[in-house]
Amino acid sequence: MKKILLSISLAAFALMAGSTAMAASTGGTADEAQSKAAPSKKMTKEERAAAKAKRKAEGKAAAKTQEAGDADNKSNGTAKAATAEEKAAAKAKRKEAGKAPAKVGAGAAEEASQKTK
Repeated sequence: MKKILLSISLAAFALMAGSTAMAASTGGTADEAQSKAAPSKKMTKEERAAAKAKRKAEGKAAAKTQEAGDADNKSNGTAKAATAEEKAAAKAKRKEAGKAPAKVGAGAAEEASQKTK
C-alpha cells in the first residue's frame, strides 16, 4: 500500500513540477521571438506628404470617372413626391382594406357557432 501511495505522489509531484517549470521559463507570455512583428522603417515627413498627395490624386481621378449615385438605381431621379390628395386616398384605401378582414373574420366566427348548434 505504501509503495502505491509513494509512486502516485511522486508521479503527481513530477507532473506539477514540470508544468510549473514551463510556466516559469516563459513567464506566462508568448515566445518573444514570435510575438512581435518585424520592425518597420519610420517614414519621413516628405515621404508621408508624397504618399498623401498620391492618394489624393488617385481619389480625384476615381471620383471623376464614377457616376454619382447608386449604380442599381433605376429611377434616375424620376420619382415624385405624393400630393396631399394622393396621401389621403392611400390612407382611406388602407383603412378600408383593414376593415374588410375584420368583417370576414367576424362572419366566419358566427357561421362556425351556428354550425355547432
